[in-house]
Amino acid sequence: MTAMLEDSLRDMFAAQVDTAPAADDPAGRVIRRGRVTRRRRAVGSLVAVAAALVVVTAGATTLGGGWLPGRTTAGPAGFTADSLADVTIAPVEPPPPGRDTGVGLDIRSGGQIWTADGRRLSLGGVGEVTRAYRVPGGWVYAGATQVRFLRPDGTSVALSGEDDRWALSADGDRLAFQLDTTLYIARVGPEGLALMDHVEVPAGTWPVAFSGDRVVVSDGSRGYGFVDLTRPQRQPIRNAEVTAIYGVRGDGLVGLVRDEDGSRNCLASIAASSGRLQGVRSGGCGLGLDAGADGGALAPDGRWLVRQRGSEVALIEVDRVLDGAPGVVSCPVTAAVTPVWADERTLVTGDAEQVVRCRTDGTEETVPLPEGVAEEWQLVPRMAAPDDGR
Repeated sequence: MTAMLEDSLRDMFAAQVDTAPAADDPAGRVIRRGRVTRRRRAVGSLVAVAAALVVVTAGATTLGGGWLPGRTTAGPAGFTADSLADVTIAPVEPPPPGRDTGVGLDIRSGGQIWTADGRRLSLGGVGEVTRAYRVPGGWVYAGATQVRFLRPDGTSVALSGEDDRWALSADGDRLAFQLDTTLYIARVGPEGLALMDHVEVPAGTWPVAFSGDRVVVSDGSRGYGFVDLTRPQRQPIRNAEVTAIYGVRGDGLVGLVRDEDGSRNCLASIAASSGRLQGVRSGGCGLGLDAGADGGALAPDGRWLVRQRGSEVALIEVDRVLDGAPGVVSCPVTAAVTPVWADERTLVTGDAEQVVRCRTDGTEETVPLPEGVAEEWQLVPRMAAPDDGR
């Protein structure tokens, strides 16, 4: 393909100057520059060559994925180093200035994002969009077979293709993705991926969450384990007593563990101990928390958990529940939209007609949807370090 393009370029220049291409003719110079550029891009993209299958459960900061790995073994599925560096989709027109929507979060609807400050950006190149996250420097969004990074100017760059199994760190800076039995860790940003590390993991597992130098993995049946990037030779030991991971809190995690007789799920503080994930403190076994239900996410500081329980949205104060005290605040809305935290104390959800903002002090307010948002919409979780001021 490159040779054909070079031949066409030579023909074009030859037609313009009405002479045969010489050794230092304009076409030759352009072609040589192009070759140098491609080599540089290929070298710069080698860090991403393994990144065939890059980003997890929509709306949760734990971001667990459930897709099957691709069968490619030689590099990115459907991508070369050049294509990972070069493929962009430009907006039809520059994003117009907007005004604050009052929602406090971006909204995804119909292949577009309505930003919190009132702009509208297109999410192209992935087919039907299945999830999107606000990260430092832009947005990570995905369909069934490709993940891209959207820049604030409306252009986007491909991150991966052919798979839907990945995990994003809570600050939006790192991406974990798996190719066959190799788990890759990469930094992600407006320029694409930069490979940091890789470790071997059991077949059939997938990354669920980051916790410091550890990546939590699961296989959907034997519970959760972790790989330690500082000791990559250790294979994860999965613990079936850990039934859900909601997110990171300090040096540990918050999730669910089975109670002593195995009949109920209990909220728990979870830590890595003796090569396993184990509950170190638990409570709230009578809250009816379902490990299989969607809609669970920790607030950015890890102090509150949101769970959809039947027709209500419950805000659960983690420490009080772990201490055995009542600690549930109800958000009185039949949520059709996955709840997402706007900040440490404000939860946002809604239905086809309006946005509902509930606070941990029990107060609430409604906000109209921005004009043009379709009935089916979702909030865009904001992945950022708690102290970055966003």
